[in-house]
Amino acid sequence: MNKILLQIYIITFIICCCFILVKFKSLINKINIYWGIKYLLVFSAIICMSYSIYTYNYYINTYILPLLLFLNIGVLLLIDINSNIIPNTIHIISIIGIIYVLGIFNYKDFKIDNGILINPNHKWIYLHIFVLISWYISSNKFKMTDKIRNILLILYPLLFPLNEFYIHRVYSLLITLLIYL
Repeated sequence: MNKILLQIYIITFIICCCFILVKFKSLINKINIYWGIKYLLVFSAIICMSYSIYTYNYYINTYILPLLLFLNIGVLLLIDINSNIIPNTIHIISIIGIIYVLGIFNYKDFKIDNGILINPNHKWIYLHIFVLISWYISSNKFKMTDKIRNILLILYPLLFPLNEFYIHRVYSLLITLLIYL
């Protein structure tokens, strides 16, 4: 892992923490409860990943980080279920894709050692990326510029080796969190 990039991620994390602490009260009133849950899951994953990079913890590396990944994807279903917007046919297909991705999720494929995936499931990662992109493209909740930004942040981790996917995905979600807060 590139040490300079890791330092940039950590600095971004510290900035995000400061921003959230300063804006906490206005953020609670601003966001939908289900998006709030998603932000909380993302922030929890960032804290756990940051800890995991520097210190080995069996429970975080084996159970907590995979669980946070699973829940972060699963909360998209809650967002859709509780939305007042009627989904189009393509979006319904992407929702089915999310259910399928969650159904074949195996936490053993996401064991981590110092932030690096030990045995990444390449097929699942690519399918997950495809389903997320189709979800954002077909969603009526975002403007086109937001869709493009989200898609670029989904694709960003593919610029690195696949065993580093989770590190870059978590920190790209941090960037997303900063953009939307």
